[in-house]
Amino acid sequence: MSVFDHVKNASEQLKAYTKAAVDDIYHICETFGPRPCGEDGEKNAQLYLMEELKKAADEGTVKRETYKVSPEAFMGFVPVGGTLLLSATAFNFLSAYKKKNFAVGSLACIAATLVEIVEEFGLYKEFLDKLPMFPEKESGNVYGVRKAKGETKRRIFVAGHTDSAPEWTYTYRLGSHGVVMVAGYAVLGLLYNTATSLVSMFGSRDAAKNMTKGLLAFLPAYAALYFFTNPKLHVPGASDDLSGTEIALSVMKFLDDNDIRFENTEVVTLLTGGEEAGLRGAKAFFKAHPEYAEDGVETMYAGFDTVRDADFMAIYKGDMSGVVKNDIRCCNLLQAAAKDAGCDVPIGTIPLGSTDAAAASQAGVPATCFVAMDPAPARYYHTRLDTPDNVVPETVQKGLEIALNTVFRFDEDGLDKYSK
Repeated sequence: MSVFDHVKNASEQLKAYTKAAVDDIYHICETFGPRPCGEDGEKNAQLYLMEELKKAADEGTVKRETYKVSPEAFMGFVPVGGTLLLSATAFNFLSAYKKKNFAVGSLACIAATLVEIVEEFGLYKEFLDKLPMFPEKESGNVYGVRKAKGETKRRIFVAGHTDSAPEWTYTYRLGSHGVVMVAGYAVLGLLYNTATSLVSMFGSRDAAKNMTKGLLAFLPAYAALYFFTNPKLHVPGASDDLSGTEIALSVMKFLDDNDIRFENTEVVTLLTGGEEAGLRGAKAFFKAHPEYAEDGVETMYAGFDTVRDADFMAIYKGDMSGVVKNDIRCCNLLQAAAKDAGCDVPIGTIPLGSTDAAAASQAGVPATCFVAMDPAPARYYHTRLDTPDNVVPETVQKGLEIALNTVFRFDEDGLDKYSK
């Protein structure tokens, strides 16, 4: 079932492909720099990867499809939330020191904060995208196909994302728990603001005044939300997710170099843009290709995202902070492929955030994602420390081995064998 059962010198080849992948990560970071969604860095890196993919995928199958996106809207929910909470505080002060009760305005701002957090970050919907403060840009997705010899009965996507994130200021400045500290402080402020509004509406004016004074303690938290990310500084994104991108690309190269073409299984390398902008690229891709969920071909999506920390390998059944359920058959198959590679990888739920696999699942395509990253999060995650020098080649090699094992297992078994 493993790659070693199919290719005699697989060990040497895996080492060679890993070295080439790491070299490519250096090349992309040094040549194209950070890759913000919708900017030249992302586009030029995709065009380069497209040419690389053309060397391995079937002629005429490699394409770059564009889509419109407002990339800053996704993380825009944070400063928008800060503005709403500052407005709620102002309404509570007006309510406490003026004869009219403005607490209703405060509660309305708090409710709006909760709605935009749930819609934009909780559900990854395009909720703030049409606001004029978030300009629309053009991003793209690159994909290429290795067709089956005969009738296509199965199809597997091996995928990574090509864009890089804006830096998370507090992870870089304060370490892995910086985001939790700042976000927790702001959440306490939201709760206190809510309590103050209710006291203003239903309690005495003196009690409302006393509670309103306490709101001053949370003004730094609300102000900090404006600097949660730095939209002017995008990170190198070497591990997140050039590691997954290179694994997906290397799978296609490996099959081509070893002249492996399956009888009834089609292999697709998918390199999305806009993952860091709220899965916008994967969503656009599957929206443009409903046939992948509807054409009757047994299909699987295997994403690879941030393959660095071997001690934290995971396969996600629960995605989008647990809101989206990925296909358990895909999870079990990938877990078996990992065991073939000597890795006992748990199936779990991403604690906070999402992967492109969630977009595939929402589109009706059975999916899962393999990740190897400290969920604390790691200090390099979404910071300038995510450099090529920080990549761990041994983990990338193991990720490539698992990806290839996944492809071979899917071709031989399909999904139903892995229902339990």
